[in-house]
Amino acid sequence: MDKKNNIKTNTTLFTGTGLAILSTTCCALPIALVSIGLGGAVASLFSNVPWLGTIAKYKVYTFGITALMLGYCWYALSQLGNKMAQEGAACNIKDQRILKWQKRILIVSTILLAISVFAAYALLPIRIWIENMNQ
Repeated sequence: MDKKNNIKTNTTLFTGTGLAILSTTCCALPIALVSIGLGGAVASLFSNVPWLGTIAKYKVYTFGITALMLGYCWYALSQLGNKMAQEGAACNIKDQRILKWQKRILIVSTILLAISVFAAYALLPIRIWIENMNQ
């Protein structure tokens, strides 16, 4: 794997991971904190970091950009994996380890995004539906 592709892939991967963490912070984390009774922590978080409210307000765009970036990360890693497979014995063990860790980080980032989208859009309707079933 040449150094240029490695730097490009790492940059793309860490950008996608950062966006996934940001999506979790603006949407899933406040819901989780409120659900365990830490509403004061959420109020403190949003008063100390006011731009989180703006991100939460435009969560559709935040999730969309994050999903596009992670999709591109999956594409770039698959292309890199195909290139390494074509090179065969020419690629060394270090490159294979790097690719393995990049895939692991990408899987975790994708799971974070899925949890954030679930918390932001599906959790409240499910809770309302369960409360209506109990009445």
